[in-house]
Amino acid sequence: MVVIAPRREQLLGAAAALFAARGYHDVGIDDIGAAAGISGPGVYRHFPSKQALLEALCDRAMTRMLDGARQTRSAHDDPEAALEALVDLHVEFAVEHRPLLGVWVREQRALSDDVRRSLRRRQREYERVWREAAVPLRLELDEAETAVVVVAVLALLNATALAEVTVPAERLAPLLRRTALAALLP
Repeated sequence: MVVIAPRREQLLGAAAALFAARGYHDVGIDDIGAAAGISGPGVYRHFPSKQALLEALCDRAMTRMLDGARQTRSAHDDPEAALEALVDLHVEFAVEHRPLLGVWVREQRALSDDVRRSLRRRQREYERVWREAAVPLRLELDEAETAVVVVAVLALLNATALAEVTVPAERLAPLLRRTALAALLP
């Protein structure tokens, strides 16, 4: 039996793929509608604008990352286990939801200032969760230095959504995991 995603989900998936491939400004409502199997004007029954689609995608990415990080961190008392689980979470997101991550990383500049500020606050919270796990493991670094390491690792992982990656997912995930942990752990 084939399960068809609700139209709103189809539109979000189509928009993510198109925005990631061509960029937000080079994609029109008609393109999104066609990719989801409806007319361009039909998109407006689900989203008031292309901007609203972008906001929903960026919100979805940040919500998934932040909620996942909070749950992961609270599930582990051991900082090293927590940090490894956070890396696994982010790597899985980077590999499995590459278009969504690409939109999150590249297209935030197209958002309104208010939406961008809200997302940035949540991103800082996400980074804080990672720092809390990393600080006890990196005693040779002060908190500011640990923050730099965390941000650098997240940037490295996020950059894979923008690069032409020809490594198959089953090899990419372990490679990213090893690379991130090599930078995070002493």
